[in-house]
Amino acid sequence: MKKIPVEQLKVGMYVERFPEHPALNMVKKGFVNDKSILRLLQSLDIAHVIIDPDKRQTLASTQEAKATPQAPQRKADLKSELPKAKKLLTQAKQLQAKMMSDVKLGQQIELAPVNAMADDFIGSVFRNQSALACLRLIKDKDDYLLEHSIGVTILMTLFARFLGFTGTTLHQLCVGSLLHDIGKIRIPEAILNKPGKLTPEEFEVMKSHAAHSYTIIQATPGISKVSLDVAAMHHEKLDGKGYPRGLKGDEITKAGRMIAICDIYDAMTADRVYHKGMPPTVALKRLLGMTPNSLDQELVVKFIQCIGVFPDGCMVELSNQKLAIVLDGQDRNPKKPLVKVIYNLKSHTHSMATEVELEATNEHVVRAVDPRDYKLKLENYL
Repeated sequence: MKKIPVEQLKVGMYVERFPEHPALNMVKKGFVNDKSILRLLQSLDIAHVIIDPDKRQTLASTQEAKATPQAPQRKADLKSELPKAKKLLTQAKQLQAKMMSDVKLGQQIELAPVNAMADDFIGSVFRNQSALACLRLIKDKDDYLLEHSIGVTILMTLFARFLGFTGTTLHQLCVGSLLHDIGKIRIPEAILNKPGKLTPEEFEVMKSHAAHSYTIIQATPGISKVSLDVAAMHHEKLDGKGYPRGLKGDEITKAGRMIAICDIYDAMTADRVYHKGMPPTVALKRLLGMTPNSLDQELVVKFIQCIGVFPDGCMVELSNQKLAIVLDGQDRNPKKPLVKVIYNLKSHTHSMATEVELEATNEHVVRAVDPRDYKLKLENYL
């Protein structure tokens, strides 16, 4: 075994473990098959890895390894897609509110508007995925229930597309995501909106929302099995410690494993009435720490590759002591995305908003920051 700096890690080498990050040791060891894995490790600020120099793939076998799916090229620029995406999110919140009201009154869900909304989400993602990705981060903690379902839908659509899902299956995954938390309408408001930690008894009541979602969605004419699996399995865990059914391992479909990752990540990064959301880098490390026992480790790694360590819409500090918003990190070095520079930390003054391709400069992303720490509002710049 040999300890080397992560900068010396190359495609074809065999990683045995991460000496300075015990949580990452749960990630499956093995060969580095492509450069996306190198970028992932570097972006997580991992200094060293332990490799087995006696194990090494040849160039030919590396090229034969399964490639990481890549998002197709954009068809629209971000500036033109943002207004459409904003309108879509307003309509999505209205639809969520109507569905909640209908279910509360004992009515069935109308699937036609949900199908249309799913198609609109997919269309926006295919035109320019950065628009919805950026807008997902603009949230109101007092409207968490509606915005969480929408946030999870955005993440699930991005993730499914990244993994290569298309057509009917992609549509069904999106529909299931839009509906996955519908059962929360049957949870008492005193528990659902409690500004503090739930008691064990209250948590049991809260957990029942997943079973309620299944019951409600199952009764919806025309619903697919894929959509039903997404809603029914979003709190299941591979070790059987999830709910409502305590499914284990292969009992959880790929759709169920995907939605669990998206649901947890969105919840961890969102502000709630009782806690502040985590920075993306912290949340992603928490996800890795939940593998392989609770979450699918291969899918978690691919999820990180999909959204990026500094996701589109994230506010970051640059090495020149300026603040910027990540506009596009796809197919770039994680620390050198396309950004919009907005604030100078040295002079504590606003900058004229300027788009900068960090790959063409000597600057890089240092860390993610919370806009509120600087009295900035993300929505003012998008």
